[in-house]
Amino acid sequence: MLGRLIIAAAVLFGAASAFACSRIAEAPISGFQVLPSEGSRVPRSTAVWVRSDQAIGGELVKDGSSLRLIDERGKVVPLTSTSVRVTGEQVATLFVMRPMAILESNVNYRVELNGAVITRFVTSEEIDSQPPELPKAKVAEVKGDMNTSDRCGAPSQVTVTLEGAGDVNFLVPATVTASAMPSSALAVTSGSSLVAVAVPDGAVELRVVAFDLSGNIAMSSDKLSTYLASPGVGCSAMPMGPLAGALALVAMLRRRRRS
Repeated sequence: MLGRLIIAAAVLFGAASAFACSRIAEAPISGFQVLPSEGSRVPRSTAVWVRSDQAIGGELVKDGSSLRLIDERGKVVPLTSTSVRVTGEQVATLFVMRPMAILESNVNYRVELNGAVITRFVTSEEIDSQPPELPKAKVAEVKGDMNTSDRCGAPSQVTVTLEGAGDVNFLVPATVTASAMPSSALAVTSGSSLVAVAVPDGAVELRVVAFDLSGNIAMSSDKLSTYLASPGVGCSAMPMGPLAGALALVAMLRRRRRS
């Protein structure tokens, strides 16, 4: 009888543990799949921004050579490719494809991934060469490594909110000071919230970099400083396994039978 109780309890605890730990990993890039967005009107100086970690039309972008920019006459526009490694719980690549010459004005363009159209846009008469306005940034939330029922195995994360966000916004370590496209970033978004995941414990200093579609850059001179504590008391490094939970239940049943 006792053996059956152990087996049943192990099954129940295993199911509960699996349910509690089913968690979607935080994506390092958010807010867009490809820019310019479908149907948008953009400057003649625009670049094409594509992320690698989210399928577009059932396909993932593995490298810049699979992307083509084509005008309304069917002419392929030569591109140069820059890649940005975006780290975190998952690792992704942001491909920035720049036309080798300024695009024609008032012309329809399409971007193809291995022959499939993934976005269409039309150019204006504008050539954008000015840096964007730098968004106001603040650290909104800090979470250390967690292993509780609601964040089972979740790594640390720092959330930075943006007011007046640029077209594409990067969160980078404060040590990054170059006035060009960084080779790596902690998070990228076209929205108003940047989430850096799997940030090491201790003092953290970050910086926001904003780009417009043409790749003009605005980098904050201010550092965003915070602190990530190590997992505290009550946040075990390892969750209770099914067998340990089953044994605890059996011990409780034994005590009740004796009393």
